[in-house]
Amino acid sequence: MDQELIDEFISCLKRINHKSKVIVLPNRGEYKKLDVSSSKYSFFVDVNLKGRLGNITLMLRNVNHQDKPLLRLDIAGPAHKNPDGDFEGAGEIIPCPHMHIAHPMYGTSIAYPITHEKVKLYLTKSDLHDLVLILRKFLEFINTGNIGNFEYLWQNQLDV
Repeated sequence: MDQELIDEFISCLKRINHKSKVIVLPNRGEYKKLDVSSSKYSFFVDVNLKGRLGNITLMLRNVNHQDKPLLRLDIAGPAHKNPDGDFEGAGEIIPCPHMHIAHPMYGTSIAYPITHEKVKLYLTKSDLHDLVLILRKFLEFINTGNIGNFEYLWQNQLDV
């Protein structure tokens, strides 16, 4: 994928496609996939709490390029070492929480702190324990227009 297509996939206006007005989020050890779409494209938003060592991730994938994630928000998990290269943050170690943004040459191997200008996803330490709030902010980041049409249910507090 080239950068123009990656940017279009991330920024296009999307909507959640869910039969019920209630979206039940996964508990620890579970995974949920939400269907979202734009007028031209279909996507999945993965909400993954199955990760080893308590990893918590949200991911945006295009249905036709499922093996090439567009974004991955790592809320809890190990720090990430960016590859060497000619880009901001090359070779740096980025602690969680951080966002991986697809790049034509590096895939999703580049991570940015969530406060970085490319991300601007401001979450307080308290916010990091609220999966509903994190999901809503992620959906806003990927330009999802109908977030408020759903009730989000979740039973546990995140151990971040």
